[in-house]
Amino acid sequence: MRRRTIGLIGNASRPGAPLPDALLDAAREVGRLVAESGAVLLNGGTGGTMEASAEGAHLAGGLTVGFLPHADASTANPYIDIALPTGMGTMRNVLTARCADSLIMLGGGVGTLNELTVAYDVGTPTVVLRGTGGWADRIAATLIEGRWLDERRTAELAFADSPDEAVALALSLVDAPRRTGGLQAFAGAAGD
Repeated sequence: MRRRTIGLIGNASRPGAPLPDALLDAAREVGRLVAESGAVLLNGGTGGTMEASAEGAHLAGGLTVGFLPHADASTANPYIDIALPTGMGTMRNVLTARCADSLIMLGGGVGTLNELTVAYDVGTPTVVLRGTGGWADRIAATLIEGRWLDERRTAELAFADSPDEAVALALSLVDAPRRTGGLQAFAGAAGD
């Protein structure tokens, strides 16, 4: 039986710009809860919320997968079990957003917003953890009817107020029907 995959999208670490302890603690708790559920944690494999969530999952005995922006696996944080060195830079955001069965969004800057819009377009269920700053706290004000990114009403965003609630929602959405259409992958030569 295939294991469920829960993706985490959120702030990366930046030199000289420490992330709030509360954000990193929430990411660790999300990672721990994902691992304890038996699901696999997917993320971007580098620092910040990605490292914190992978640490939480790792310490709970879970499996972690990181889609690295670099072409070198050594750039993965120390808690990533399976490092996939894509060499794609920020284009790797598509992989996390598309490959996860569902996503949890914490905080976030423009890269996280990019992952959210890709997830929305392909229909990946996404849970936004309120109170974690960044786009996780700003996105609600921009939504149509409080839950849609645009008029297509592709993938309803869910909101949670705690890591427990976010993981429970993400797990409940794993089997939600996904949108058909949107970003499509093509099979065969020249899209045949």
